[in-house]
Amino acid sequence: MMDDTHDFKRLQALSRIFSYPEQWPAQHDLDCICPAGRQRPGLLSQNDLTALQAAYVRLFVNALPEIACPPYGSFYLEGTLMGKSTVRLNQLYNEYGFQTSELADHIAVELEFFALLTTLTSHAQVQPDYEFLRDHLRRWTAPFFDRVQKNDDTGFYAAAAMFAGAF
Repeated sequence: MMDDTHDFKRLQALSRIFSYPEQWPAQHDLDCICPAGRQRPGLLSQNDLTALQAAYVRLFVNALPEIACPPYGSFYLEGTLMGKSTVRLNQLYNEYGFQTSELADHIAVELEFFALLTTLTSHAQVQPDYEFLRDHLRRWTAPFFDRVQKNDDTGFYAAAAMFAGAF
């Protein structure tokens, strides 16, 4: 089991980092992926929101000839979007009253829900759901994080992917 409080915060920080950046990430989120005192690559040291938004769109939303790093588990597990794994996650979220406007298997959504489950793991009935989501994330995030590290020329998302992959 996880160190609930510490891992809850790290999972939430990663969820926010892998969401579309409406504003520059909070300092505690940045410190999560690149601790203070370490050399901060690329955008981490520039505080350039427009460049961060452009990098997000290029990596995760819209690029030609294809999206470099689709942030959806079903893409890696089933070769399609909205596959069976997405439907299963949506059902799981509904059981907990968790709602999202994004697809259920988006990396940010899964990390946010996983953070929630870490706070509930003391309840025996939650343990199977926690293990399912943990295993689901393990099955697809390594290739996703690898793609992010290979395709991010800003250093920001590469640093987040490196931290998340190790975590």
